[in-house]
Amino acid sequence: MFENSFNLKGSVSKNRIEEYKNRDNFFKYKNKINVINAFGTKLETADDNELNALTYLLQKKVSNRKPNDIDYLNELAFALVREASWRILGLRHYDVQLLGGLILNDGKIGELRTGEGKTLVATLPAYSNSLNKKGVHIITVNEYLATRDQRTMGKIYQYLGINTGLIQEDMKTFERKQNYRAEITYVTNNELGFDYLRDNTTLDNNNVVLRSLNYAIIDEIDSVLIDEAQTPLIISTAREITFRKYLMADLIITYLEVNKHFVINEKDRTIVLTDQGNIKVEQILEIKNLYDIYDSWVLYVVNALKAKMLFFKNIHYLVTDNQVKIIDEFTGRIMKNRRWNDGLHQAIEVKENVPIGNLSKTIASVTYQNLFALYSKIAGMTGTAKSAELEFGRTYGLIVDEVPTNVESRRIDLPDIFYKDQFSKWNAIVEACRKISQTGQPILVGTTTVEKSELLAELLKEYKLSFQLLNAKPENQRRESEIISKAGKKNVITVATNMAGRGTDIILGGSDTYGKQKEVYETLIYQKYNTTMFPLLTNRIKYKSHPFLSMMDSMVRNYSYLLRFPDLALLRIILENEQNQAYIKLYNLISNFLNDTVKSSNSSQLYYERNFVKSKGGLYVLGSERNDSKRIDDQLRGRCGRQGEPGTSQFFLSLDDRMLRLFSTSNTKNLIENQLKSNVPIQSSIFIKSLDLAQESVEDRAYQKRKFIATYDQIIDQKRNLIYSERQKNLNKTSLFSQTLTYREQIGLKLIRKSQTKGFRKAFRNVRSINGRFQPITVALAAQVTKNVNLVTLKRIVFRSEWIYYRLKNYTLDCKFLGLFGAYERQFNLMFIDITWNEFLTRTQLLIDTIGLRNYGQRNPLYDYEKEVKAIFKQKMKIVRMLNVYNNCRIVKRL
Repeated sequence: MFENSFNLKGSVSKNRIEEYKNRDNFFKYKNKINVINAFGTKLETADDNELNALTYLLQKKVSNRKPNDIDYLNELAFALVREASWRILGLRHYDVQLLGGLILNDGKIGELRTGEGKTLVATLPAYSNSLNKKGVHIITVNEYLATRDQRTMGKIYQYLGINTGLIQEDMKTFERKQNYRAEITYVTNNELGFDYLRDNTTLDNNNVVLRSLNYAIIDEIDSVLIDEAQTPLIISTAREITFRKYLMADLIITYLEVNKHFVINEKDRTIVLTDQGNIKVEQILEIKNLYDIYDSWVLYVVNALKAKMLFFKNIHYLVTDNQVKIIDEFTGRIMKNRRWNDGLHQAIEVKENVPIGNLSKTIASVTYQNLFALYSKIAGMTGTAKSAELEFGRTYGLIVDEVPTNVESRRIDLPDIFYKDQFSKWNAIVEACRKISQTGQPILVGTTTVEKSELLAELLKEYKLSFQLLNAKPENQRRESEIISKAGKKNVITVATNMAGRGTDIILGGSDTYGKQKEVYETLIYQKYNTTMFPLLTNRIKYKSHPFLSMMDSMVRNYSYLLRFPDLALLRIILENEQNQAYIKLYNLISNFLNDTVKSSNSSQLYYERNFVKSKGGLYVLGSERNDSKRIDDQLRGRCGRQGEPGTSQFFLSLDDRMLRLFSTSNTKNLIENQLKSNVPIQSSIFIKSLDLAQESVEDRAYQKRKFIATYDQIIDQKRNLIYSERQKNLNKTSLFSQTLTYREQIGLKLIRKSQTKGFRKAFRNVRSINGRFQPITVALAAQVTKNVNLVTLKRIVFRSEWIYYRLKNYTLDCKFLGLFGAYERQFNLMFIDITWNEFLTRTQLLIDTIGLRNYGQRNPLYDYEKEVKAIFKQKMKIVRMLNVYNNCRIVKRL
């Protein structure tokens, strides 16, 4: 009955979408938004049970839907989510957010500015696409965001009867499998990629956690599909190395001189030994050939030089816990479990005098380009997609649609200002911080490396300016939530690398959530380790509320409920970073308390401070250097001016910044040098245009690198899909009888053909050798070979004997141990596939490292690569068949 009331049309009041009415694309979506709003009006009068019942009704209709029903079902689903969000979270999707959801639902990229509620937007297409029960993955760039979004948005889905899952790094296999079976799963891009690779290297079908890949919504899609797509995901195993050569190489390079013994290409991060350098190294090592294939030294020496001349501590990596950890140049965060390959990481470890790790051998790998191509449909959202629109279209076939802000942006982007050198620039930044902070306006200074963030921190100390520092160092990263919560407060100066950004908004006037979380944690820990009666502790609680006092009282009285939780678990619960089901009850209690107190306590103080900061111009963002990508610069600017708030951004640059030094033309450098003869800074549209061209050059180089990786991996991907498909089939089979018999017959036939010229007797002996010398059936049939039989008859005899003998042995073992023979065959089959696939990857990687040199011989490297990969793969598949037959015969012979 309730369903019939939704066959209607409606109109929408004027809003920001009206400004885009001349765009055909948005005009199409506007009609759908009208219908969603009309549905929403009807849903306002429905009770909770009726809304919940609509999910079941929609699921039923989706499974039996007709083409004409698709829009109707999506529009009703969107309206349902919006109403549920309003009732559960007190958040109602704006029309522009509905627009964003419709764009995502169509498998496109929606560009939504910072602060426009991308997390809430994703709930619309996620719910709509989950109705077919094939699964939806919401992919984020880090685990904190995945956990936070699943906790908050999961309440909407739960209210509507849709279950959600969350994938975390330390989860067991069965937990991952259970969470991937949910209708909507929150997961990071790394965890998804590694789960895909692990699924395709497992020997047990029970360890496969992913189901078929249906629909993915990628948050910060440019970060995942562009920035992180420059290197493939790799699962590897350790292999032993010769430490002596790394240590020797580190000593040898102290005798080499730059531009005499080796040449540095800083743009490409490569080093090449000169003829003099080759001779010098050979003399030191007392060897004849530095490039000897049996005892090569060149890679060790070149890596030692790279470690010294191109890779620097606190810029490219950190040394923590006696380990070298890579810093992501795009996010400024430490990249967990990542190592440079080809011995470079070991060379850096020698340089930093930390324990040397083993080399890795690739077991499985995949690029993000080919991973996400496995989905039936993907969509994404980010605040900076338009600048990469061309690459999204060429590489992924994705269209970028811009979504208007709900309130017109008031951010002011001031022109870049140029200084003569680094010294002048950094002093100018500190002076700007001093003057701006005196007005009470909060400041965020963006730096490109840990080293430069700490340099600025030292200068601020000299000026006696208070500040907070956020970079990849563990002692600072642990305070990230606290630092971000204070970054919008008046007078606060925050110095940060690129990690100060994605997924967390800087609230003008500051956010009180962290303070309340800290208070709750301290109170719980005090209560846990003290026997004082609960009523006496109320004076310790700064943010008093009846729900919180009731929660504390119940935990104390109910059999020491609090003592069950470890301190770390309590902290993770409070920070919304705990997935363990045993802690869900406590999490819900604390979460409700925080929601209650954030809304009620100190609201007048926060309101006053927020208005004060707004009156001073909002957050002031200072960029200390242009990044390699314009998107990263735009992300920094996007920290201010969220949701129509005021804000200002400006970049301070110098002639010796990396971007200008490496990628600008000589004419540009000469022009700037002539204009910057004094310490007086200048603003020039010509300089900015030149810098933009240099930045475009860097972006194009990065794009060409990604294109190279994607193009060559596409050839490997064809073979990867064949191998993984074969593995999956074998995992699901209880017996490989027909496959193994086919392999045996093929090899037997090959031996017959190979020995035709030597006579049938020789041919039959070759065939007999497959099954073993004492095979009864082969011996019994040997007499027939003495007669003058033709080849066709011999084939028939051999194939018949193969079938009878192999089936007999199979049945014999199954009578003793049911299913053992099949399981044994399957395990070895998978092992042989994996061994040969690993060898295939090793050979193709060696090939791709040198294939570019064929350009000098006027040959097409891509054509040669594809041809040789095909030949290598064919050879490896023959080896798989041979290994399977040999192992099978060995088993059968012993029975």
